Amino acid sequence: MSLEPLRRFVQAASLAVNVGGHTAPPLQLLAWQLRTLLSSDDWLPEELAHPRRGSSTYLLYADPVDRFSVVSYVTEPGFRSPTHDTGVWSLFGQLRGEHLLRLHGRREDGRPVAAAQALRLRPGSVVQPPPDDLPLFQIDNPGAQDPGIGIHVYGGVLGGLQSPSFDEQGGEHTHVFSYANAWIPNLWGRRPAAARPEAPPGSWRALASGT
Repeated sequence: MSLEPLRRFVQAASLAVNVGGHTAPPLQLLAWQLRTLLSSDDWLPEELAHPRRGSSTYLLYADPVDRFSVVSYVTEPGFRSPTHDTGVWSLFGQLRGEHLLRLHGRREDGRPVAAAQALRLRPGSVVQPPPDDLPLFQIDNPGAQDPGIGIHVYGGVLGGLQSPSFDEQGGEHTHVFSYANAWIPNLWGRRPAAARPEAPPGSWRALASGT
């Protein structure tokens, strides 16, 4: 297993956020880069690929100044999340299994409208909700046997964030975002020489190596 695909995605996402700012990065470019990350599924550590008590959110990367984050969202078969939102732009990608993503509009009082756009996410799928009209969303695992693993990118680090959530009967609750892992992958650990890209001329890495 190599974390190189995730490291490359994080670098590309950082550059994209630098260009557009954390509130308006080029999301179509980020979606394309996320599809590239999802083209292989052997990079996710096994410890971050198993759900606990229905679902687990594992933090894979958190930008140091809170501009974006990358998580794996892992669900058991038959699991259904409450309807909630994040308050920031997001990208929903699928690494393994299936998820059914329901996007709800909002009433004037902030509650979800009954009808929803239902999108089936299979491995390699990426959904980009409109950043200027953020929907409420709900995620189901429609499978009977297999866990579902989504790779989500958010326009902020959501740990500890509280937002309204709604159950099937329309009751309002508070959803608190939290992470199930006590450690995050070391994207800059030792890699085989063949996996190390050539340092750009003039970079500190090139200067340190004398190239």
